[in-house]
Amino acid sequence: MTGTQMPKAPGGPVAGVAGVVTAYRPTAELIGNVESLLRQLAVVVVVDDGGGPGFDHIFAALADGGAVVVRLEANSGIGAALNTGIRRARAISDPDYIVTVDQDSYLPAGYVQTLRDASAGAKAAGIEPGLISPSTIHGNPVKRAGSRHGIPLGKEPIQSGLMIPVATLDAIGDFWEELFIDLVDTEYYFRALGAGLPTVLAPAEFDHSLGTMVDARVFGRAVHVGGRPPLKVRTAAPWRYYYIFRNRLLVSLRYARRNPLWVTSGVWTDVRHLLVVTLLAPGRSGRLGYALKGLSDGLRGRSGRGHVN
Repeated sequence: MTGTQMPKAPGGPVAGVAGVVTAYRPTAELIGNVESLLRQLAVVVVVDDGGGPGFDHIFAALADGGAVVVRLEANSGIGAALNTGIRRARAISDPDYIVTVDQDSYLPAGYVQTLRDASAGAKAAGIEPGLISPSTIHGNPVKRAGSRHGIPLGKEPIQSGLMIPVATLDAIGDFWEELFIDLVDTEYYFRALGAGLPTVLAPAEFDHSLGTMVDARVFGRAVHVGGRPPLKVRTAAPWRYYYIFRNRLLVSLRYARRNPLWVTSGVWTDVRHLLVVTLLAPGRSGRLGYALKGLSDGLRGRSGRGHVN
């Protein structure tokens, strides 16, 4: 459903680009995030991933503001929500590019145009971009993959704030829905790379939540280093560790032959993180239990919703 369009930024919306925002039980913050996107794009599709009752007022406000709102009956996961939104956006406007955005991401003015310009620059240099990513997210640089013909390339971009050429979608297909959540974007990156479609980095940045910071504690006591304030560690909801470890196995098995170093590095990164949060963050037994269940299901090749959240 749609409503009255919000005013656009000077210069109007970026031509040939549509936006897809995925949401699950969002806060009112989503309204402001979508407003910023609507000032840059003529078409923005917001997909409610089956969050249930209690959020009608938020989605009604988005529709009144000019977004196209799609409500899924059941929680189907980020891959399914993205695929649904992309199909709707393509049916509405026949765009050349899709920008995918999480509910907690704010894309500032000029962001979409900067990525669009980066894609044009890559093509002018003889590079067909598979994905276009900002170079920085919440102050953190995106992994670099060197450069080609003066065009900076990236590794494993997150799907929020990502610009996807429709040509990439046509070439390699939809997101892998059965992963449900976690590594959906990583798997898509490797699929694009395998098709000869690299990730181009644009000189852009946006604000995005990267997990929850909690006080580090050992035996109930806060950890201090050199008289500084209590040490903090980044962690996620305990059930997320099921998908992190299950999907790490599923994706690694799919891409191990072509990317053995990535598989080794990724497994070690996840294990190291689990060791740190087990040592320093509360909720240890829950995280370990979910991680072990994820490993077990991953070894069995199980995918889809894990009935853990």
